[in-house]
Amino acid sequence: MTLAWDVLIPAYNAETSIAAAVTSALAQQPRPERVIVYSDGSTDETVSRARAAGADVIAATENKGVGHARQALVDHASAPWFLVLDADDRLLPDAGRLFERTLATRPDAWVLGFGATSDPAGSVPTSADPTACRAVTLRDLWLRNPFISSSALIRRDAAVRAGGFPPVRQLVDYAFWLELAEQPGAGGRLWNHSAPVTVRAIHGGTITGNVVGAVLAERRLLLDHAPTALSQLPAAVRNLLTGARLCVLWWRGLSRHVDYGRPASSYLPPADVVPGVLLPRVLRLLTLDGVRRALRRAAALARRAAAGQAPLHGRPSAVPTTKDVR
Repeated sequence: MTLAWDVLIPAYNAETSIAAAVTSALAQQPRPERVIVYSDGSTDETVSRARAAGADVIAATENKGVGHARQALVDHASAPWFLVLDADDRLLPDAGRLFERTLATRPDAWVLGFGATSDPAGSVPTSADPTACRAVTLRDLWLRNPFISSSALIRRDAAVRAGGFPPVRQLVDYAFWLELAEQPGAGGRLWNHSAPVTVRAIHGGTITGNVVGAVLAERRLLLDHAPTALSQLPAAVRNLLTGARLCVLWWRGLSRHVDYGRPASSYLPPADVVPGVLLPRVLRLLTLDGVRRALRRAAALARRAAAGQAPLHGRPSAVPTTKDVR
């Protein structure tokens, strides 16, 4: 099966990275039918550098946010498949070949998600098995989003039927995935593969570097989609899972907030995220530096033990691995 795809790049003041993003897309085999950049009111050289690199450019004069930018790009796309690449990310060499090989094994898929790396010298593993995909259900997504925005190949007609990307500034992709997974016929259409296909830029200045806003946005999404995602479970189990999911959301947000160099005291009170009285009181203990460091070290040791790695000595590094709070 031959892959026909567009690469869509929303950008705002991305003059230092846009050329590399465009070039990485145009270098793929099979080559995208178009690489389209939407400049969301940029005031720097984003537009000229994107055009010089070979992209088709939509130059908006007003900044309307990432959700509007993504949807404008989908509206301009015409290929059966598209990938939304962040302007500060780039596709790895041979990503397109893995996309095509994987699509041949899942021709009825709506989404083919893949992994990412932060290593600029990273590569797509030559041994990557295109059949090694895991099905992703609505409940899976609700519990934790496995998709990485710059690493997901999306069927355009399915995206359009789901209403496309919402015109919001935070958690745009997560809202889109949840809506897509709720569509009739979505079962067995969303797949995820662990092989990296992009190099991702990770920094606190990204849109979801505003951790407090992102956590509150995700809380709203979780509560909105819980009735459908957990519909086949008893009420007591639904309530238990919802409370646990919100606790995890609050804790991950706190960890990310601190990773970005912000004091724990400026983060959200637990009661703003988790309902009830007892759980917020317990969670408040986690804002204490000593408790938080001990828990993070225990988690790091558990992950290394599960992977068969030797224990770390000293404090484990706390480096965020995705741009969104998940």
